[in-house]
Amino acid sequence: MDNNFTVIKASEANRNDAERKRLQRVITLCQAWQRQYNNFIKDTFKNVEKIEDISQSDLMKIAFSGIKLVCCINDANRENKILGTGNDYVETLQHSKNLYQVIDAIFTVLGCLTVRNFIITFPITKEYDGEKWGCKDYFYTMDVLAKMEWDKPIGRDKVYDLLWDYQNDDLRHAYVEFTCAMSAIYRSQTGKGIAEQWCDDVGIPTYTINNESGFVRDNQTGEIMKIKKRNNLQIVK
Repeated sequence: MDNNFTVIKASEANRNDAERKRLQRVITLCQAWQRQYNNFIKDTFKNVEKIEDISQSDLMKIAFSGIKLVCCINDANRENKILGTGNDYVETLQHSKNLYQVIDAIFTVLGCLTVRNFIITFPITKEYDGEKWGCKDYFYTMDVLAKMEWDKPIGRDKVYDLLWDYQNDDLRHAYVEFTCAMSAIYRSQTGKGIAEQWCDDVGIPTYTINNESGFVRDNQTGEIMKIKKRNNLQIVK
């Protein structure tokens, strides 16, 4: 009989098990939203051919499940890699193109919603201290909405402006994913991301840091500089 064995502390085992369960929940949740979104799309287009003919209630279902799906796609891919399920997360150009198309289609659905149903589907985040911190909040969003007609569709072109001003965590997350995907596609075509191009256009310098070599490169001048390591901590006796 082999008496060699390894003792694992209960707290460590519980922690590892809890982390694995957390990762699995993220993946399972994403799969659930994907099924919901796909089923709503499939069932809805059985009876209609054009998006303009879809009822507001069905549009709300598609929009809500679609935004929830977008919010968890990349998170689920990352967790798959951690769990070693064979579905590794790789930020490829094709992935960015696919994600861009999915989000663009969902934003088209958002544009078909009336402002009133848009608010019902995605309630405004209840944050009221934006004036104190110089940022957008509930009151800022309501001021924007007050200038719109609540019982008419938002419109495909206007939905982007609304998303920029609308305070809702899920919508903000989806908008960030959309912008990142669009920037990755733009980088493949021009060699620069959207933010980098904007900085160039307005004259803001950008830098590329190589942590392995310890050098930083000025992207405008091409100048190479050594990263200076500073320690501002002082021993207090």
